[in-house]
Amino acid sequence: MRPPREIALIFDLDNTLIHSTIDFIGTRHRLIDLLEAAGRAPAPREQLVREPIPHLVALGEAVDADLARAMWDVIAAAEAEGIRHAAPVEHAGDVLRTLHARGYRLAVLTNNARDGVLPKLEEFAFDAFFDVIATRTDVRALKPSPEGVRYILERLPGVEVAYVVGDAWIDGRAAEDAGARFIGFGPREDASRERGVRPWAWIADLRELLSLPLGQT
Repeated sequence: MRPPREIALIFDLDNTLIHSTIDFIGTRHRLIDLLEAAGRAPAPREQLVREPIPHLVALGEAVDADLARAMWDVIAAAEAEGIRHAAPVEHAGDVLRTLHARGYRLAVLTNNARDGVLPKLEEFAFDAFFDVIATRTDVRALKPSPEGVRYILERLPGVEVAYVVGDAWIDGRAAEDAGARFIGFGPREDASRERGVRPWAWIADLRELLSLPLGQT
């Protein structure tokens, strides 16, 4: 069993630590609207709506900068609206406080923009628990890319084992492709497994993190 200082827990934000109301499906449809208006939708809507938002934006970036900017504007507006009245996920503060006190290295990895994330973490007094906060402002590629996980681990010297805690398949794919273990959270285990993600563990309550055999070889 490795000591806590050699173990990193990398948390997703939306619907893992905070209950945001970002309309991800509606956002995807608005992005597809823009692609279709530009004549650059490469597949039917019912297929594209299953794609991660960063993948849709990449399609727009391949067309021109104006389309990409319009797509990012749609995303920024959805994030601002969805995070405005967000509340902490049940027991998140207590779990973070306990993990921090035990000596684990903690981080946040989110596809949201930094200027929206930091005020919310400060509002809930979560920010002091994290060694690294990585947002889309900071990393080269967004989840499901593993780049964010790698970015965080580069900034946590001495970490030998990493876990990504998240509610969606993109968190699991980012973890697996970066060589980390995925701990799924919430009601979407079946949807994640359908995407080929194989979690190390799946929990329904964040307090379960406190009893998992973290660092076990």
